Amino acid sequence: MNEFINYFILGLIQGVTEFFPISSSGHLVLFENFLKIKNSGASAEIIAHFGTLFSIILYYRSTFFSNENSDDFFHINTIKMLIVSTIPAVFVGFFFDLEVFFKYDFVKISLLVNGIILIILSNMKSRLSSDFLNFDNLNYKTSFFLGCCQAFAMLPGVSRSGMVISAGLFAGLEKKKIIQYAFFMAIPVILLSIIYKFLFSNGFNSISIESSFVLFISSFVFGYFSLVFLIKFLENYSFMWFGFYCILISFIL
Repeated sequence: MNEFINYFILGLIQGVTEFFPISSSGHLVLFENFLKIKNSGASAEIIAHFGTLFSIILYYRSTFFSNENSDDFFHINTIKMLIVSTIPAVFVGFFFDLEVFFKYDFVKISLLVNGIILIILSNMKSRLSSDFLNFDNLNYKTSFFLGCCQAFAMLPGVSRSGMVISAGLFAGLEKKKIIQYAFFMAIPVILLSIIYKFLFSNGFNSISIESSFVLFISSFVFGYFSLVFLIKFLENYSFMWFGFYCILISFIL
């Protein structure tokens, strides 16, 4: 029973923090230490990521499975933009060993920095030249810029969604579009992460069918409702409040 509870908690943490701008990787490091939960290696990460992946697909199902509009997932324009956005993350993941940063003390500092960045970007208007990067619309330059923000967020404690969405809003992109595109950006990164863990991780081992089911359902359900909440939240508020949370949690844990 304790094993099921542990996987339920890990799925909850993964599902909530994958979309909230508070860093899923950072929270997993902190809470595994705080709650004395031992992750079962790459197999658990793969299953948890599948849960959050399916939550994105479910939420954006009307635009995900369509290619009628230029910002639908399978539209050729979106696919090209996503390829460009994914290049920086692939470069960082291939040439840098990020595992050395998955340390308790580093994550605490990263969460503090993440919180400060979210607060600053939430309270500043764009001072970037739209003539330089054409940030009034989504194009290759914009996509690469957002991809660099996503690559920076590969550090544990730095939020992918927080960096990408905040940078997009700061640069003047339309809120609804940048939010959708930011979560579309997560799909190839999650898939590549799953493939990498499956092929190269030394910590891969088996999980029982029952535990796998608990972990998947937990990350999927909490991921979906976290996504619903976040979209509604951003209609009226900014990431600043999540920034305060990141700073607070970096001191508490």
